[in-house]
Amino acid sequence: MKRFWAAMGFLTVLPLPAVFRPTEEDLARSVPFFPLVGLLIGLSSAGVAVVLEGIFPSLVLSVIVVGWLSVTHGGLHLDGLGDTADGFFSCRDRNRILEIMRDSRIGAFGCMTIGGVLAVKAAALASLPAEHRVKAAILAPMMARCVMVPMLGLLPPARRDGLGRMFGKHRSVRESVYAMAFLMTAAWVTARFAGLIAGFAVITVTAAFVYLCMRRIGGITGDTVGAASEINEMAALLVLSGQPISGLWG
Repeated sequence: MKRFWAAMGFLTVLPLPAVFRPTEEDLARSVPFFPLVGLLIGLSSAGVAVVLEGIFPSLVLSVIVVGWLSVTHGGLHLDGLGDTADGFFSCRDRNRILEIMRDSRIGAFGCMTIGGVLAVKAAALASLPAEHRVKAAILAPMMARCVMVPMLGLLPPARRDGLGRMFGKHRSVRESVYAMAFLMTAAWVTARFAGLIAGFAVITVTAAFVYLCMRRIGGITGDTVGAASEINEMAALLVLSGQPISGLWG
């Protein structure tokens, strides 16, 4: 149970009582609970959408939901997205990219990327009818946390210190398979074929991003894992808002 709370504390800003505060070992072994925490985050964002439906126009409502998703993790993943964008778009060598990513200041590429991703997520949500918007609000954050599991469990860390090293001590192919099965099952139950298509899209986007990470810095960092979460939330919402799959929702 403590590992579940470790995952909650790592992926959300939920304040934990002292008895549930994890050790580094608890946190390193909490990865299998990431999909469940992602589902809970999704259910909370869907709750926001349901409560405010009819009170605000769809675009305003969607901005609020996207803002809620950002608040749940305290902007940590957005910070990783900005740092990753600053480093990867700098066109420098590996060591310099890692230095840029470690810098707490955000640059122009980071600002543009964060703003663009948030705008696309809000626009995609706003384009959906109310019933589908609620389902998309559940699926997107859940899928984004599921893909963290194989990234942390299978890929080498780009640095000798940091999150990649800590989570890498407990690599498990089984946990990665479980996370992908959880993703696709939840996608099917929630949105049928539309959910499956979004799930395959998220896995494909993750594979492409992992390839880029390996090429640019030789592994993953906490920043790139956070960036993957934000990118995949956007990818899931984009696919779910697409006209070609509008008739495939369950």
